[in-house]
Amino acid sequence: MVEQQTTDFQASKPFVLGAKSSISAADLGLVFNLYLPFLGPKAYALYQFLVEEEAGADGMQSSVSIAGADGRASFSDHYLILDSLSMSAPDLVRAKQALEAVSLLKSYKGVLMGKETYRYVLNRPLSAADFFKEDLLSGLLYHYVGEDRYLALAKRYQGRTGQPLNEEQDQSASFLKVFGMPEANQKPAVSLQDDSPVIKKEDWNKVNFAWAGMCELVHGTTKDKLEQEKDLIMAQQVLYGLNESEMATALTRSINLDDHELNKQGFLSYLSQNWNGQRRTEQMADLKKEEAGAAEGVAAKRETKAANKQPVSTSNPDVNKALKRLYDAANSLSPIDFIGQIKEQNRGYVTNGEVRILNDLIDHKTLPVPAINILVYQVLVNMDQADLKRSLVDAIANSWSKAGVKSAEDAVAAIKAHQEKSAQGKQNARQAPRRNNWSNRAQKQEPAFAKNEQKQDNVDQQAVKQALDMMKKYKTKD
Repeated sequence: MVEQQTTDFQASKPFVLGAKSSISAADLGLVFNLYLPFLGPKAYALYQFLVEEEAGADGMQSSVSIAGADGRASFSDHYLILDSLSMSAPDLVRAKQALEAVSLLKSYKGVLMGKETYRYVLNRPLSAADFFKEDLLSGLLYHYVGEDRYLALAKRYQGRTGQPLNEEQDQSASFLKVFGMPEANQKPAVSLQDDSPVIKKEDWNKVNFAWAGMCELVHGTTKDKLEQEKDLIMAQQVLYGLNESEMATALTRSINLDDHELNKQGFLSYLSQNWNGQRRTEQMADLKKEEAGAAEGVAAKRETKAANKQPVSTSNPDVNKALKRLYDAANSLSPIDFIGQIKEQNRGYVTNGEVRILNDLIDHKTLPVPAINILVYQVLVNMDQADLKRSLVDAIANSWSKAGVKSAEDAVAAIKAHQEKSAQGKQNARQAPRRNNWSNRAQKQEPAFAKNEQKQDNVDQQAVKQALDMMKKYKTKD
């Protein structure tokens, strides 16, 4: 069994206990016979103890447990469990997590009456028929008890209908014979809106991925349930470049055992943790047999920069070689592998924000994967950005989508066209004749009030001069 962390649990915390439905003695028998071999005795003892405590919640009146207002059993701490079952706190955590893993128990954490409190909800076990149809649970049972005991348990829970008689005929009454034809035409018409998502299957037909074969490899759910999440699954397949077996493993690890639905958050988390940092060197080695290392397909920074700045020409073999390596990597690698190689060359790492940006690009379905890879190369290498910026990526993606980019070659051509346009604009600016802005500038027209003010100043100065002259003559006569 996988080792679990027990450091977050505190036995002194209170908890409340409830159940989704009544758990009978027959349910406990199922847990004992089918679940106990792989759960272990401590987990089974914990489950039975919680079932008994929950069933007797109405009559609880003690210092350690009381019946809540809603009928749930409320405990001031976990010490009653530890003392009753002679468990240590780590044993209790492991037993609790084992029950949670097979959906016999749900655990929650929150605040009640101002105190941090746990809430436990008990679930009934699967019926025997559903248990043996469940590949994960029945596979665990077979692993722990062996073939003989497994077949014996399966036989024990088979229907006790007995052997059919000779020339046997079904004599059971039919529905119409007993109840007649119901008055269906008098019932009110009810129209229920179907809110189930519409899956666009044709969008993923062009992806080289055996969907039906992958569904056969997934355990713990059905193909119909996987079809409901096909958009999400295929988007992640394109993003990470997983094959059918790898995707089936990721899905199997992310299936809820209680309802057999895909745990989306767990699925995305598993992919991010296990595939975001792993580079498949075998694929790179096959792709770069002529290279000394697998990462050179998206390296050679200087050569590939020159390749993007110069047109393809047979007279420049270095540029052609660099472009070919870039095209091979863009066409063969998933976006996560492609950006991971670039980040490794720069001793960086792929951020969660970059994963979300790439995921959104794939969900929009406006650019193919090779063009997305070239976009990543343009931003991180040619533009020398440390990471992907959403505004910049969205601007380039929208521009390329408008230009009809459908391949890595189209993306490189769009980059060259943009560079040539920018270079031509700079050249025109340099060649334009420089004009003397001062000589060509029109004479500034003064407002009327400014002109009047200037004239008034001239009149005043003339009057002052005349006055001074008169005073001078006056003084001279004296």
